[in-house]
Order: sequence, then structure tokens, then C-alpha cells
Amino acid sequence: MRKGIHVRTLVPGAIHLKDEITVSERMNYVLDGAVVSVGASAWELDSGELGTVSEIRSEMLSKLRDFYFGKVFTSLSTLWTAGNNATNFTDVGAPITAAALKNAIDYINQTTGGVKAVIGTRAALTPITTFGASWSDGSNAIEVPDNVREIMQTGWLGRYYGAPLLAVEQVYDNLDDYNTMIPTDKIVVIGQNVGEFITYGDIKYQEWTDPRPIPPYWTLSLFQNFAMMIDKAEGIFVLKVS
Repeated sequence: MRKGIHVRTLVPGAIHLKDEITVSERMNYVLDGAVVSVGASAWELDSGELGTVSEIRSEMLSKLRDFYFGKVFTSLSTLWTAGNNATNFTDVGAPITAAALKNAIDYINQTTGGVKAVIGTRAALTPITTFGASWSDGSNAIEVPDNVREIMQTGWLGRYYGAPLLAVEQVYDNLDDYNTMIPTDKIVVIGQNVGEFITYGDIKYQEWTDPRPIPPYWTLSLFQNFAMMIDKAEGIFVLKVS
């Protein structure tokens, strides 16, 4: 939530009947439900081609987690644009740079209790390994041996400028279309306590077999209500990369 109070100032020598105070609030929230369903003929299920029912349930739970993470990341990464808030948004116009990332981290550190994480797909965050092993004052670069060692051993860097780097594993809608579900052109710098994500109750299952087709058709569904609220939007910084 962003609150701004604007007071009209008095001009010497002018006559004013009253001052005007306006309060604006910005909040982003989602209240929705998620459903994952799998269907197969009894022959396919009995043959073991799809795996056991227990294995199918486990895969469905994995898809539900992927959906939740994609929903959260997409909401965070599309919250700010150059049009609605240039302060919390930077279009880098290139892969992520040290200057753009440092500016975002500095801003969130000054706006909230500190940066909780820098989040993006591994592809979007990987360029950090090209500059994250050293520190530059604009003229001179100082190498950080531990960072160089970490990058060379793992191909990754766990932190930059004090902020944890969290790579989101890319997920796809299905093997045929293979469309990405996580935005690849956004990196989000998140401050402390910017919002909440909750689920309502346990995951519920519904399983039934329709006897009308031959062979019968088996269906398993799981569903759950969830909600997400961002009530400290100024604690989120969006970086658009290419």
C-alpha cells in the first residue's frame, strides 16, 4: 500500500478558504482458486502406463506448487511499469547490469527493512556472475576471491551486494506447446514484509470413474483456495531485462 498526503500550501498575500488534503492508497490483491485435474481411460490406468495413483497425485502437487510460484512471480513482476511508477521500475534495455541492480538494491534497502531477495529466472540472473565477483567504484575494480571461487565451482553466485539471489526454475505449460510460465524478462528486488500469500485449508481431492464410456473414464482432481496481498508495494523494485 502506498499512501501519499498532498497539502496545498498557502501563498503570502493570497486569501484561502481552506486547505485540501488528499490521500491515495495502492494495494494489489488476488483471491482465487486453483484446480489441477488428470483424466485417463481405465485401460491406461490399469496398464501402469501413467504410473500409480500415488505417483500421479505427487505430480499433481508439484504442478500446483509451480502454479502458485508462477502466479506470485508474475504478479510481482508486473506490479510496476515505466508508466505507473518510474521510481520502482527500470528498463535496463539489456541483460542485467551492476549499476541497475545496485540502484534497485539501494532503493529497497532505504525504503524497507532491507532486501529479502533478488528473484528471477536463472537465465535472467546468470549475467550477474560476470560482474558479481568484483566491486567497482566507477573507476577501479576490486576482485572478491571468495566470489570468484564460488562462481568457478558452482556456476552461480549466492549473494550480490548483500542480497540473496534466488533463481526460479522455469516451468512449461505442456510438452507439446512448451510455453514458458515464468516471465524471463523481469528481475524483482523484494524488500521485507511487502505482503502475504496464504492458502485456505487443506488441498481437497475428488476422484471418480464415469461408467458410461467403454472403457470407463477415470478422473482425479485437486483444488484449493488461495489469496495474495501486496500491501507495501513501494518495497518491490522491477527490473526489465533482455
